[in-house]
Amino acid sequence: MIELPEKPTMQDYQRYIHELEAMHGWLKLDLVHNCFLMGEEVGELFKAVRKYNKLYDEGQSTPTEKAQAHVGEELVDVLNYLMAIANRVGVDLEQAFREKNARNQTRTWT
Repeated sequence: MIELPEKPTMQDYQRYIHELEAMHGWLKLDLVHNCFLMGEEVGELFKAVRKYNKLYDEGQSTPTEKAQAHVGEELVDVLNYLMAIANRVGVDLEQAFREKNARNQTRTWT
């Protein structure tokens, strides 16, 4: 069983996803395939958010708690693919996050 340490770092999460992919034989999937799969998960996330906001109804209403849990599940799916993609290209997400957001603090948007 793969486990995360208490209070994991982003590197711990990336390592966890690598081990999960190895366990399931997913490391052989290439970068482009992972991008497509993440795109599908983003679509599922958007649908879950629409349902959470009750912007449409598929024949039954969704309790808020259930809808919120579904959004959470889809967010995790997207995050998993994001980390898998970062792993394939050798990006340390924590370092990239810190560098990009440091730049964003100095930017202005109009």
